[in-house]
Amino acid sequence: MGELRTRKRGKTWEWSFERAKIDGKRNPISKGGYRTKAEAIAAGTQAKAEYDNGGRVFVPSEISVSDYLDYWFESYVKKNLVYNSQQDYASKIRIHIKPDLGHYKLCSLEPDIIQNWIMNKKNSGMSKSMLKNLLACFSGALNYAVVPCKYIKSNPCNYVKIGKISETQYQKEHREYVLSKEEFEKIISRFGPDTNFYIPLMVAYHLGTRIGETYGFNLLEDVDFEKNEITISKRLACENKIWYYRPPKYNSIRTIKMDSVISNVLKQEILTRKKNQLRFGEYFIRSYVKPDGEIVQIRGNVNLPFKEIMPISTKESGELLTTDSFKYCARVIHNELNNPLFHSHCLRHTHGTILAENGVSPKVIMERLGHKDIRVTFNTYIFNTEKMQQDAIDIFEKAVMRDLPTA
Repeated sequence: MGELRTRKRGKTWEWSFERAKIDGKRNPISKGGYRTKAEAIAAGTQAKAEYDNGGRVFVPSEISVSDYLDYWFESYVKKNLVYNSQQDYASKIRIHIKPDLGHYKLCSLEPDIIQNWIMNKKNSGMSKSMLKNLLACFSGALNYAVVPCKYIKSNPCNYVKIGKISETQYQKEHREYVLSKEEFEKIISRFGPDTNFYIPLMVAYHLGTRIGETYGFNLLEDVDFEKNEITISKRLACENKIWYYRPPKYNSIRTIKMDSVISNVLKQEILTRKKNQLRFGEYFIRSYVKPDGEIVQIRGNVNLPFKEIMPISTKESGELLTTDSFKYCARVIHNELNNPLFHSHCLRHTHGTILAENGVSPKVIMERLGHKDIRVTFNTYIFNTEKMQQDAIDIFEKAVMRDLPTA
């Protein structure tokens, strides 16, 4: 391509250079308005470098891992991943990847460098799930460098092994924790119908929903009491301190049956909400959802041009309650009820395990819980409980005794 040129036009300076010819004709580019020749040269040099590198502001063979990760995040992550995934990746890049690997040239990365990095993280006590997620994030970035970018020939992460990590007894118990009937009744006694946590606790226990799905129901349209069905079509998610309705994980939209207990609980909640609206009058806070999913709340004497909703969990005044509020509920269960193993997901674990223990097929459980792979249903949610072991031996014993000859 042509050399960078500068010239003075009136009181300002201009840069220019020749781009590739089109139909055999010259194709110059220029820009002026710079106060000094030095400013014009600096701006023109950057513009020409970008042009010579196909619009990139870097030379692929020279780029550092740190700068490449910034490029990948802007060109791929922000355009293709949901907000929560963007925040998760940004955190991993900022805290773990850039400090340790950011100074390397992208093209100089070899499997042994990444393997040593992973082993150091492992030796520092990082959990296996965190290691897998961290490696998956970095591997995803490097896959993009291979295809479509072609900055490197292969992904060095493909040869990295995490190895076996022993799980502590507490970690195992926490991961596999399933509430007993007595434990759940104790929790509901503490957080009864007059509290802000009764509805989320009952919904997650009786429907097996994820925490975001639990808080994502709109009682005006998601519940069909005639068919005893409820539709899980969204989750409540926070993006830049604003709450939105977003599709559920893996886009696992589904309609499932309700038992009579949760059906009656939701009917009563709708009646209570209507009574509160009358009681608070113009001071009641009504909820609306914009076309982009943003939830807007405003006092009852103002109408908005959006769809009105009835969020499943609010204060008496109608003020929206979110997944953040559930952290208080968990702290009370840990400390006041002396149950340190409780976490919001254990309600979902418990629902799936109760179904499995009582003979519901894994396929039905998978569809009810919204898993994308039945292996997740087997490996994560349906545990080898004592009841299941006893049921197995009872079935075996009955089968054997049935075939034995009588005296």
